Amino acid sequence: MQGVLLLLLLVFISSLFLLLSHRRGGKNSHCRFPPSPRGLPLVGNLHQLIGSKLHHHTLGALAAVHGPVMLLRLGRLPVIVVSSADAAQEVLQAQDHVFAGRPTLSVPRMLLYGCTDIAFAPYGPYWRGVRKMSVQHLLGPARVRATRAVREQEAEALVRRVAGHADAGGVLRLSEVLVDYAKDVMGRIVLGTRAAGDDGWRAKLDVLMDDSIELLGAFHVGDCLPWLSWVADVDGTNAKTRRAFLNIDRILDEIVDGAEREMNHNDGALHNNEAEEEAFVHVLLSLHKEPDGTEWRLNRDNVKALLEDLFGAGMEAAIIVLEWAMAELLRHKGAMKKLQHEIRQQQANGGLMVREQDLQGTEYLRCVVKETLRLHSPAPLLLPHVATQATRIINQRYEYDVPSNAMVIVNGWAIGRNPATWESPEEFRPERFIGSEVDFRGQHFQFIPFGSGRRMCPALNLTVAMVEIALANLVGRFDWALPEEDKELDMEESPGLAVRKKVPLRAIAIVPSRSSGH
Repeated sequence: MQGVLLLLLLVFISSLFLLLSHRRGGKNSHCRFPPSPRGLPLVGNLHQLIGSKLHHHTLGALAAVHGPVMLLRLGRLPVIVVSSADAAQEVLQAQDHVFAGRPTLSVPRMLLYGCTDIAFAPYGPYWRGVRKMSVQHLLGPARVRATRAVREQEAEALVRRVAGHADAGGVLRLSEVLVDYAKDVMGRIVLGTRAAGDDGWRAKLDVLMDDSIELLGAFHVGDCLPWLSWVADVDGTNAKTRRAFLNIDRILDEIVDGAEREMNHNDGALHNNEAEEEAFVHVLLSLHKEPDGTEWRLNRDNVKALLEDLFGAGMEAAIIVLEWAMAELLRHKGAMKKLQHEIRQQQANGGLMVREQDLQGTEYLRCVVKETLRLHSPAPLLLPHVATQATRIINQRYEYDVPSNAMVIVNGWAIGRNPATWESPEEFRPERFIGSEVDFRGQHFQFIPFGSGRRMCPALNLTVAMVEIALANLVGRFDWALPEEDKELDMEESPGLAVRKKVPLRAIAIVPSRSSGH
């Protein structure tokens, strides 16, 4: 792909005479736009993103030079990049209603059934309806509390698996174990089935997550220069996206067909007042089959889009936070020991398993989770917003115009590492949150790993609950060490919409002796 695009740039540069008559004056000449890196004719700043696999790093470096509110011109598309807490507050809170839109992008439209999920759906009645329904039946605090037993049971299964490996000795593929834990929790809550024991089930979920996340996070030149949409055919992007969609659609059809058979076996749809164990897919299908008087109604593709979205939002985020948290604790033995001491003090009646009720007084655990989210936000650029009308971003230090339909990117990764806000921002220091009221629930704009405002990630509560119970039991039940060959732990990030650790995490789990205090 890079070779094709470089060739295109040479063609553009050789065709500059076509642009000599082009002027950016007219009706916008009076506007004061944010500062912008120097661009090339026609393509603007595209060359500064092409070839970059970790866009949050690239945009963070550009913002360090050009300021916390920056304008990029990606072909015909103006993109405002926000990299400071005060500017993020202006976009996500003060003018939340203006920036609640989502851009129309080719790959989300292809993979997410015309963007009828929650994350990429246009702001409007459909989005409000499906978001309300998802919070009520799956992602809200009450529903998360109701599924506590599922998380505890799967955390116990996780501990048994690690313990069996610890008894046998050798190196544990920890990333793989964490992925399976998250799949089992989400499988039970969303689908009413546990991944373990289902032939090919975990591999199917890998397709749902890995293919879509990589493609959704990639850069596609046709979104910025529509007349160059053919490039996606030449470099294979469209073919890869179509293959991914066909695989995803086949898997989701199997899931929906199975859920429908189960509902028919039970003489019709399960209703909202059924037992707490009702799987979320049954709620979706009941809304697909039964009119409910709202402005929207789910069709089969809507159901599949929401399932795809929820696995990506809930399951992938939990995997990412758990993996990075364990990696940081393995690198920082002092933090590991402090967390182990706290967890082992909280274990009820000397039992080996930690329950969610045992986590009430675990302040340091919450500090570890917060510090992991600060350094390793699951989606470092959040999701792009769109200005639904022309507006201004105003601060004591600046006042910039934002044109209507401009894309707005909030670099949560850069905000979480801003040296003006955080002391030693590159260091893993959970202690910075002890006694601090700063939280990740959208009210403290120096720390917004899940976003804020209307388009804030609704899976926050479920993600954090999955992370805390698993992390507490892994750290409380075992001592941990790195394999000799991994003493210099590789912390490189993988590219994509959500940022996992590029090199899967391996570790040695050790059952501590009684003399160690456990």
